[in-house]
Amino acid sequence: MRILWFTNTSSCYRREGVSANHYNGGGWISSLEMELKKRKDVELGVCFYAGCVAEAKKEEQDGTTYYMLPRPKKSIKYIIETIMEKPETMTWKHEELAVPALIDVVNDFRPDVIQVFGSENIYGLVARYVSVPVVLHIQGILTTCLNAFLPPFVSWNMYVGQNRVLRNVLQRISDRIAWRRNSITEQRMIGVVKYFMGHSVWDERVTKLFHEDACYYPCGEMLRSVFYDSAAVRKFPSKPVFITTISSQLYKGYDLVLKTAQMLKTVMADFEWKIFGDINPRFVERVFKIRHEDVNVHLMGVASAEQIKDALLGATAYVHTSYIENASNSLCESQLLGVPGIAAYVGGIPSVIDEGQTGFLVPANDPYQMAFLMKRLAENIDMNIKMGNKAKEVAMKRHDKQTIVGRVMEIYADIQSKQKNEA
Repeated sequence: MRILWFTNTSSCYRREGVSANHYNGGGWISSLEMELKKRKDVELGVCFYAGCVAEAKKEEQDGTTYYMLPRPKKSIKYIIETIMEKPETMTWKHEELAVPALIDVVNDFRPDVIQVFGSENIYGLVARYVSVPVVLHIQGILTTCLNAFLPPFVSWNMYVGQNRVLRNVLQRISDRIAWRRNSITEQRMIGVVKYFMGHSVWDERVTKLFHEDACYYPCGEMLRSVFYDSAAVRKFPSKPVFITTISSQLYKGYDLVLKTAQMLKTVMADFEWKIFGDINPRFVERVFKIRHEDVNVHLMGVASAEQIKDALLGATAYVHTSYIENASNSLCESQLLGVPGIAAYVGGIPSVIDEGQTGFLVPANDPYQMAFLMKRLAENIDMNIKMGNKAKEVAMKRHDKQTIVGRVMEIYADIQSKQKNEA
């Protein structure tokens, strides 16, 4: 079976001077590729946008065919139109500009099934132009992220004008325009793709909201290999330590981290809250008048999987603050290590936390309940261990590699069968 992937990362591709998976995002895609490479009944092609190429490039490594595409070249006229035209108009112009290169890849590789990872890029619209069945694996959903993009008490004017450097202001204006256009593109994409894979009740509901007749396949995701450590042993810290992994977007809830930490500090003598990720704290801290140094929050920056694993094994709990999220892989990685979680009840999170059994759920933007539950897990070690053990048991089954590979192959075969029956 010939399978072509369109991905937002380079997966397992290696280029000179850069090791595979040098960035921590998208690790589950490379994990799946490594497992599929072991099969003799699969020929895999992987296509992605690469900043390191000026023209389309094809290369084979370890049995996988990689297609690297440059971002579509945009003329001055196109850039001006992006600013002046309606997003509804520009989504079609973006399609005209970008899709031909994707069709060329499909024609060259000649796949039996195309799998698109995520709706963030335009890849899924290739379904309008090819006869090969396309399955879209839902990761995040841009439309819902745009809806929750700004936290309470932050306006678009505040966000765009957070500093007066013209270049930065223009970049944020451009980002907002791109988010609006890409959200419209995403909704059109979901409307033309027939097959979908996902891993939460939430992403199935949103998919079927935009495409009532969508064929949806539940399918788990693999996590980064380092977290599959059945022998890993937690070591409780001398003072409570909490871990969060988020990125810089405001909807990831850095403001909720600060508000919760401020509340927690009034009821807990000492604790440490380590935040991993590319956080830029200045704007949020200025708006909410809370400095992370004053509320025991430590910004750890981007870290390797090994560094995050070590931190989790010495943690009291994992805390997830995002205002919108699918079933967070960072939360799931903590569960694999036996660490209980506390998370906002948003998006697909309820599909991976069994309330009171493997962790706790709190309403979005509720620092009071979040602080209470952090304190409770810190003070009740027996409960903490019991919940962590249950989380590990459930997560090991949910993310079992062989089960997921079998399910993916089953989905590919079913799509092929449906396509043949309709021909």
